Amino acid sequence: MTTPPRYVTIHGHFYQPPRENPYTGAVPLQPSASPHHDWNARVTAECYRPNARARRLDATGALLREVSNYERISFDFGPTLLSWLEVEAPDVYLDILAADRAGVASRGHGPAMAQAYNHMILPLACDRDRRTQVRWGKRDFEHRFGRAPEGMWLPETAVCTATLEALVDEGIRFTVLAPRQASHARDSPRHAWRDVGGGRIDPSRAYLVRLPSGRAIAVFFYDGPVSQGVAFEGLLHQGERLASRLSALFHGRDEAALVHIATDGETYGHHHAKGEMALAHALELLAAEGIAPVSYAEFLARHPPTSEARIVERSSWSCEHGVERWRSDCGCSMGTPGFRQAWRAPLRRAFDGLRDALARSFEQAAGPRLRDPWAARDAWIDVVLSPDRAADFFDVHAVPTLTHEGRRRAALLLEAQRHAMLMYTSCAWFFDDLAGLEPTQGLVYAGRAVELARAATGVDLWPVLAAGLRAAESNLPGKGNGEDLLVRAMAEAHAAASR
Repeated sequence: MTTPPRYVTIHGHFYQPPRENPYTGAVPLQPSASPHHDWNARVTAECYRPNARARRLDATGALLREVSNYERISFDFGPTLLSWLEVEAPDVYLDILAADRAGVASRGHGPAMAQAYNHMILPLACDRDRRTQVRWGKRDFEHRFGRAPEGMWLPETAVCTATLEALVDEGIRFTVLAPRQASHARDSPRHAWRDVGGGRIDPSRAYLVRLPSGRAIAVFFYDGPVSQGVAFEGLLHQGERLASRLSALFHGRDEAALVHIATDGETYGHHHAKGEMALAHALELLAAEGIAPVSYAEFLARHPPTSEARIVERSSWSCEHGVERWRSDCGCSMGTPGFRQAWRAPLRRAFDGLRDALARSFEQAAGPRLRDPWAARDAWIDVVLSPDRAADFFDVHAVPTLTHEGRRRAALLLEAQRHAMLMYTSCAWFFDDLAGLEPTQGLVYAGRAVELARAATGVDLWPVLAAGLRAAESNLPGKGNGEDLLVRAMAEAHAAASR
């Protein structure tokens, strides 16, 4: 009897929030990342570089060889992280790109997936921001990897129907979700729908999710228990443990099956020391059993989905309450004793109010200068990636009579819009207190958006932002409210730029 094909996909979501001071373009010193300068540098040393050169040792501990885990797993890297790696760790950056090229050359599909641009929670975004985040993520991927992305990772796997429609609009063929994000499934259109809520969906195949537009997108629902085991239950203590757990999932299957897991990529080396070595060992053990590592795109090409699924609207992989972690005190937190997250809702309201005010200002000021202001914003990513393309950008998007000064002001308006999106980076809400590094970074981006818009139009939206932030209170004595934190953070950012 012929053994059916067995495939394994291990997906790593590699991401760090944008941490640059918007005035200097550099990440400031972060003492909590000691002995490294900042958290990007620390995680690079502990995870990103080791996974490009994972060590395989013999029984005596002597080095046998170094292997690239990136070539044998599925992965996505946040665009803002890649921009930092390109400058600060170019060897790692080039290793990541090379791993994808190797996959395309050997198997026809690269292991890399795109990611929505700056990790904004897309179900909570307005339609315009959702579209731009997907378009910028796709364009950033094309710029770096030299090909169109087949799949896109959704920040926090946060999903809704409008988000899936936005992916399909840009030619994205698939995404990856947590098992609890499926509500119903059926084996084909001829079969009845069955309730698979609570994570009961079979993860061994791809599913079609049909959309109101009449189109469809493929979705992979990863294996929840094993992913949890890798992240939190010690499966990375030994490569044998991980390989055994994954191999066991094929027992009793009489058809082609995919075993796949998804975790933060930082699990392999940063969260778990030497996790990259355990991963490399596990992949070799599985290959020796005839279990082939594949990318999601490769599996999809070999086994197009016939099963169908429906998603749980406004759900995610890291909040039991849907997407409430990014807008309310839902109870999901890091567990700091005595801390509540009542600050989350007013922070989002303040940012939403600023976003809408900036949008009105943008339309009024950019309308006479740009042929289509919002189309121009979508295309501005080309200038972000290559500043020397600014003249070409304005040749296409500016009205013919626009002066040099008009172009300068239009650029300020577009940069204000970029910073208005950066302020929504999901980490601003994820952790326990408003005074943390991540919310503070979001506040600085919001403040910079106000400054840029004021320089372009003369209109000061600081009162709009400050008034909303007064309702957001830190848990920490003496830290004050969101406006207090904004004033201090902006002063520190300005001071750093003047040194």
